[in-house]
Order: sequence, then C-alpha cells, then structure tokens
Amino acid sequence: MKEVLQRVKEQLEQAFDEPRSTSLDGALHELEQLKASAGEKKQMIEDVIRAVAHARNARMELAEAGDESAANAFAEAYRALDQAIESYSGVDNDPV
Repeated sequence: MKEVLQRVKEQLEQAFDEPRSTSLDGALHELEQLKASAGEKKQMIEDVIRAVAHARNARMELAEAGDESAANAFAEAYRALDQAIESYSGVDNDPV
C-alpha cells in the first residue's frame, strides 16, 4: 500500500510541474482500488482521494494562471499523501 501511495505522490509532483500534460485520473483510480483494501485506514484514504481530486480539478487553473489557490490544492494533497505514507511506515502489510 505504501508503494501505491508513493507512486501517486510522484504523479502529483509531476502534475504540479507539468499541469498541462499530466493527468491525475490514473492516480485517483489507484487510490480507489487501494481504498477497497485499506481496512481501518479507509477514512484516511478517502481523505487522500478527496485532496488529490481537488488537485486534479485545479490542474488547469495552475497551468493558466499559476493561481495560489490551485497551488494550495496541490500542497494539501501532498500533505495528505505524506501523512498516509507515514502511517504505513514500519508496517509490513504488503502481500507476500
């Protein structure tokens, strides 16, 4: 699960750097799949999904105007992903 979150974080960083050419739809799909097996961390994953969706919606605004609120949406998603990744640190919950 941690690997999926790290991959989504990388996609978020790429979307921030290249908002016109990077979509976050794939990242959201991965997070939806992760949510199904998140167990007690389901609410946290839902919060991450919501934050990444806000960043996805702000992508073009960021590309057009470099708007501060759009940048804030990305920052919120980045923090949510960091917290989720941290919650999985030291926990071996990946299937063998």
